[in-house]
Amino acid sequence: MPEPRPIQNLTQALTGIAVPAEGPRRRLPRLSPFRTEDPAQRARYDDATLWYGAVWMAGERRLRLFGPPGLNLVPLLRAARYETEAGPLPAPRLRRFKRYATADFPLDRPAATLSMELNGQRLSMPILQQDLSTFRGLNTLYTMSQNNDLDWIEDWITYHHRRHGANGLVIADNGSTAYSPGDLAERLSRLDFLKGLRVTSVPFRYGPSSAICRRASQARFLQTAIANLHRDLYLTSARAVLSCDIDELMISTSGRSVFDAAVARKLGFLTVPGYWRFSRVPPGQRARHADHLWIDPARSKPCPTKYVIRPDGVLAGWSWMTHSLEALPRAAFKASPEFWFAHCHDISMRWKEGREATTEERAWQRDPALEALWSA
Repeated sequence: MPEPRPIQNLTQALTGIAVPAEGPRRRLPRLSPFRTEDPAQRARYDDATLWYGAVWMAGERRLRLFGPPGLNLVPLLRAARYETEAGPLPAPRLRRFKRYATADFPLDRPAATLSMELNGQRLSMPILQQDLSTFRGLNTLYTMSQNNDLDWIEDWITYHHRRHGANGLVIADNGSTAYSPGDLAERLSRLDFLKGLRVTSVPFRYGPSSAICRRASQARFLQTAIANLHRDLYLTSARAVLSCDIDELMISTSGRSVFDAAVARKLGFLTVPGYWRFSRVPPGQRARHADHLWIDPARSKPCPTKYVIRPDGVLAGWSWMTHSLEALPRAAFKASPEFWFAHCHDISMRWKEGREATTEERAWQRDPALEALWSA
């Protein structure tokens, strides 16, 4: 097996900036009230983080911060004073997206630290330096993960390399406790087909489930913000980017790569529907992707789409969401019948919650397409 690459070049950590303990807290979005009085459950909502991270974009001579929507904290963000070690910054251009916010500053030279003065207190975080060369021209997967088994992650990226030609990987690790970002990077660095690899520690609150508040997706900010941070940090020169989770395998009915299909499209954008697949492994045994050979007829409806995008194409600059691009009607982009993804039910640590168990197995049917795939 190949030797691992130097880990210090493959990992980094976001530290963010949060409201001081005595400061005001971000209220819930207006249409997302809590369903529970349990303080531990309510604490999953991020009411304190102001900014997740900062990226200096050399080509644009711009410093961009990414964070949750300010909501009631917008006046605080506007009143704050910002500077780097080179001196004060002008007032930021604040922009609100559906699930996150950005602040842009003109900045001609790279800087190491962003400082924010808030009500007499000085808060700071490191500035990440944009690196577009690592993933230039690569077929790249992007995902957020927490505590997923290392075998699962290796199986997932290896499958997409063999079947679709993936040769780049960016993982945002959301506070895993089973291993460190360095452990994850060391394991993946032994895969010699990966020409580009980065693991970012993202130790922020993921957000509430639907059991905790109504319209919970409106109160989950992290996933979308971090995806767009990584787009600007690493991915705008990639050949194509597939955004999907560790439990999702892209299936091609023609043998063509999803990356090739996206690049060939006029808009450089391809949506892919998903369908649940289930495993039947003995009790106490951890399922793998290849065990998911079963269809439950009671759960045959498509899952929300995932997508592949050419980041320097016509839709460059559009905000990335989990299932599509912001403000882009999903109905306007019919999924190609050439591709679908197998949503593997038991490849999960239940970190997002809401994935109910399936018990009615007598009606399950074997999937001949996946049987043929794994036996090939």
